[in-house]
Amino acid sequence: MLPRVSSNAFADLTSGVDQVAESLRTFLNDNQLPAPGSRADKEADGEPYAGDWGAHPSRDVFATIMLASWSCADHLRALAAVLKTQGSIAALYTMTRAVAEAAVLPCYLTETTIDPLERVRRNMNCNLDGICQDLNMLRRSSLPGAQQKITRHDTQLEAIRRTGEQYGFAFKQPDQFRSAYLGAKPESTMTLIDKCAAQTRGLGATSYQMLCGVAHAKLHGLSRFLMTDSQAVPGQPGKVRSEMNVYAGELAQQLFVGPLCSHTLIEHLRWFLGWDTSGIDRAVIRMENIWCRVGGIPYVGPRVCQPHFTALRPGERQEPTSRETLGRWLDAVTDDH
Repeated sequence: MLPRVSSNAFADLTSGVDQVAESLRTFLNDNQLPAPGSRADKEADGEPYAGDWGAHPSRDVFATIMLASWSCADHLRALAAVLKTQGSIAALYTMTRAVAEAAVLPCYLTETTIDPLERVRRNMNCNLDGICQDLNMLRRSSLPGAQQKITRHDTQLEAIRRTGEQYGFAFKQPDQFRSAYLGAKPESTMTLIDKCAAQTRGLGATSYQMLCGVAHAKLHGLSRFLMTDSQAVPGQPGKVRSEMNVYAGELAQQLFVGPLCSHTLIEHLRWFLGWDTSGIDRAVIRMENIWCRVGGIPYVGPRVCQPHFTALRPGERQEPTSRETLGRWLDAVTDDH
């Protein structure tokens, strides 16, 4: 059944996002632990990788997933609130960027093709990044207790290095403002979003670059909102009126990466944590249907953009991705205004 629509495209976009945001918040509040017998539950049973780097490394993966998922839901709610005002353009791109960034971290940690130790390694690299970024701030701080925190962080860095090497992971020392990491260098946020958004490579990355261009107030990002009147200003030859604005259809095309990544996140929560997502799936499909309609993106079903990280239900067959559909979207979001 097609979703009910109104004559206000911005209201429809808002409705779709807001429903998913509220459903995701409720979903996270109602599910505080991995379901018994789920992949997450089995991997944390007995904590086989416990050591100096932590007593519960597998359970800590769940904690990271929950924090990032909460952040995604929070920014989705903020995106809906800003959309509702119909008066703040640049902020929409900043909110959407945060939605995508938050969504892809749990997807990265719960990638279906990795083993439990690799999952722990990836999460440990998240910890290393947090520790190193905190150290960068603390070393410039003169506040009481800063040195004590630095010592504690340095001790934890050494413990992670020592335990990681026991499992065969090389340890890359922090380099100025670059964080330490175990094993292979962590993939960039842009790469993760590109994998999470769709199977058409370059789509997520291009969308993310555009979001960053606006969020960082770069000329190539902001100039797309500049609209000029074709008629000259009366009495001022050569001058035309201009304003900052955007059409609802363009907005849906350019921000769709946020809803897509949040959809992938929900699929991964189901696959790894064993949670029943039937209650939120309807809201997600409705949101994507609305955004496709408003953005003029041909909608071929709830799996129009099958992501690389996708986690299929048991026995579910992966349908082929409509590359023609995604290609037309890619042409739209990369169009120079």
